Amino acid sequence: MRKLLRCLTTLTLLALLVLGISKTAMATTITFSEYPVGTVITNQYQELGVTFSGALSGPPVIANDGAMPSAPVLSPNPRYAGTFNINFGFGAFGVQFDSGYWDTLGSGVIKVYNLSSVLIATLTDTTFGVDHIDLGGLGPIGDIYFDSRADPAGADIDNLQFTTAPEPGGLLLLGSGLGLIGIGTVRRKLFR
Repeated sequence: MRKLLRCLTTLTLLALLVLGISKTAMATTITFSEYPVGTVITNQYQELGVTFSGALSGPPVIANDGAMPSAPVLSPNPRYAGTFNINFGFGAFGVQFDSGYWDTLGSGVIKVYNLSSVLIATLTDTTFGVDHIDLGGLGPIGDIYFDSRADPAGADIDNLQFTTAPEPGGLLLLGSGLGLIGIGTVRRKLFR
């Protein structure tokens, strides 16, 4: 009976540990081919740790853009020349994406905010065509504001990559699992 109880306790602790680890961080790439062209995007990617909203215009929409090397893309709404926000609920690290097709240098505005909504960077397109935006060195990111209105043909984004920050629940599960394993180990050593 004691062996069965010990085995069940060990399995429970391992399950808590695995659940905690799986919920702490997740690398994600969104290609925007997950939904049909014409879909307005708001909370469809929420389970991955990101939502989208309109800034000065409506929420972004999945569109085909023949100027971009891969399609579909996420476009402002109205298409190509507009604004939208990328919102990371618990924060994200290593954020990067492709933006374009830029017809004019310096016409795009990308503002990056931390989790406290403090502006930490303002960027613009630095090349004609497709520009790869890498925000990896900025720490945890809460929101990104994208504005392509000043470009004559507008622009959009594709291949959004990020790693979500650990959710508080995931950290709690991980800590519980590790703590219970530690208590069990100490207890076994004391009662031998």
